[in-house]
Amino acid sequence: MRRALYFISICLGVTVANASLAEEQTLRAEFSQAELKIASMSAVDAQTTLEKFADYPLQPYLELQRLKHHLTADQRIAEYLQRYNNSPMDWPLRKPWLFDLAKRKQSKLFLANYNGSSDTELECYHLRFKLAQPDVDKASIWPQVTKLWTVGKSQPNVCDALFTAWRDAGQQTTAIVWQRLRLAAEGGTASLVPYLKSLLPAEQQYLAEMYRQTRINPSVIAKPKFFALKKPQERDILAYGLKRLIWRDADKALATWQRFINDPYFTPAQRLDVQRQFAIALANRGDERASNWFKQLPPELLDDTLAQWQVGSLLLQLDWPAVQRTIEAFPAELAGNIRWQYWLARAYEQQGMADKAKVLFEQLALQRHFYGFMSAAKLGLPPSLAHAPVTVSDEELHILKQHPAVLRAQEWLALKRNTEARREWNYLQNNATEQQKLVSAKLAHQLQWYDRAIFSLADVGYWDDIELRFPLAYQNEINQGAEKAQVASGWAMAIARRESSFMSDARSPVGAQGLMQLMPATAKEVAKKPVSLAQLNDPLQNIDYGTYYLNYLMQRNDGNLLMATAAYNAGYSRVKQWIPQDYALPADVWVETIPYRETREYVKAVMAYYQIYNIRLNANNDVFQPLLTMQIGVRVD
Repeated sequence: MRRALYFISICLGVTVANASLAEEQTLRAEFSQAELKIASMSAVDAQTTLEKFADYPLQPYLELQRLKHHLTADQRIAEYLQRYNNSPMDWPLRKPWLFDLAKRKQSKLFLANYNGSSDTELECYHLRFKLAQPDVDKASIWPQVTKLWTVGKSQPNVCDALFTAWRDAGQQTTAIVWQRLRLAAEGGTASLVPYLKSLLPAEQQYLAEMYRQTRINPSVIAKPKFFALKKPQERDILAYGLKRLIWRDADKALATWQRFINDPYFTPAQRLDVQRQFAIALANRGDERASNWFKQLPPELLDDTLAQWQVGSLLLQLDWPAVQRTIEAFPAELAGNIRWQYWLARAYEQQGMADKAKVLFEQLALQRHFYGFMSAAKLGLPPSLAHAPVTVSDEELHILKQHPAVLRAQEWLALKRNTEARREWNYLQNNATEQQKLVSAKLAHQLQWYDRAIFSLADVGYWDDIELRFPLAYQNEINQGAEKAQVASGWAMAIARRESSFMSDARSPVGAQGLMQLMPATAKEVAKKPVSLAQLNDPLQNIDYGTYYLNYLMQRNDGNLLMATAAYNAGYSRVKQWIPQDYALPADVWVETIPYRETREYVKAVMAYYQIYNIRLNANNDVFQPLLTMQIGVRVD
């Protein structure tokens, strides 16, 4: 009991004597060793070890390691999974156990413990076992098998028997084969196309070859005799090819469209799909023909993406009357978005309607947003943070601190096992009420676990606690790195906040690492030597490399903050392609018309975060004032 109370006290952050801290570190080291050895221990030694750590928050993980290596202990595993159902300890054991049960053909036990999953192999075993049950209603199972089969990639071999039974039951139709062929050809696994071709009736097999060629090179659809027009399905290939070709060769795509504009088998839905893609692609290229394509689209098709490119194409032309007309014609729900209210105000401003513009700018200036900060700068008003702190009680915090998942998470953090700690915290979040999530955000901030605080607030859509959402994390390290690299601390902090939410071991799908999300190749270029992943995940080194890189980008972009920020996200060479060469655009117009949505929103977010951090850091400058007169591009007089 003393040990239990001891561990609760240390996990709650209670100050302990130096001797207790030493004991704490010793026990954690012993746990780490036990975790490595318990799988191979004798049953007696394993039980003794589990009893030794009975009061330690991470003891269930020792039992997990033991059971993962003894998958035939069915009763103990079932009891364990019942105790820790849906916890972070559940799936790491349930998954290998289910596979072992399937291998041992323990169908009854498998079905009793399978709760569904995204693992295709397990789902195939599940459906196979269900089909083998006596008196099963097979008609209720076939739609699930159809869903598994109708994907654009190959499925695991364990599914073959299931698919054979499904096929023998007459469930594989030509329409379903065609649906899977479309998925494979239009973005799935192209090597699957020949197999699917063999499943089509002989008179339709030529369609698979047409799809294959169109995927390799969409310009083939422009050949006069490419489409035999023998089957309606050729229009699926035509629509697919047109939507790809418009991005590669607009003139060729438009000419091909004209050839088939009156084809009666080219359905209205296919036409609208192509027209929408044409409008977006042309607007993305700054092609003035985009406006005609937008006009052809019915109002009910209008969404935020179409609105972005429709207004963006007009902004590139600085056609302010058209910007006004277009936004005023938007449905009320869309027109009320802060983005369109800002651009409506700008259109009024540019046409001399100062009073109407001022009314909108005053409303927008109250909001903590890129457009709100731009509006405040135009009116000469201080930026509004609209700060509203989260309100939680001491009692709520006290109760949460005693939650087993919190105790386990803190122990994992102490062991520098951040992934395991986050799993526990996510488990806590998934089973919490909105108020409990607010309490967890407050607790995470107190623990200096800033990324969990940020994500907890985002999970409930609470945006107005500025101290929790924009913490002064790694403030000394960022100040030192920024000073050494001669860049603004607020800008560097804004970049780190946007890139990783201050998660020191963050890793992006493309391999960017650490607080400032640096690619290893970029870090190597900055450091002039190879940089290990461990170094990139070290906050101090990551900040040093990241701030140096910010300085480099500022120099490459002639000191232009917006261009350097965009380059941090998209790369210098790509941003260089977005700079007008024979005219100049106002800074806000340039940002709004960045071709990549990710970079467009990234720049807006970083500028807004920079403004917030400048206020929090008591920096005496307004980030948005210089943007009012900034022009991006090359003027030709």
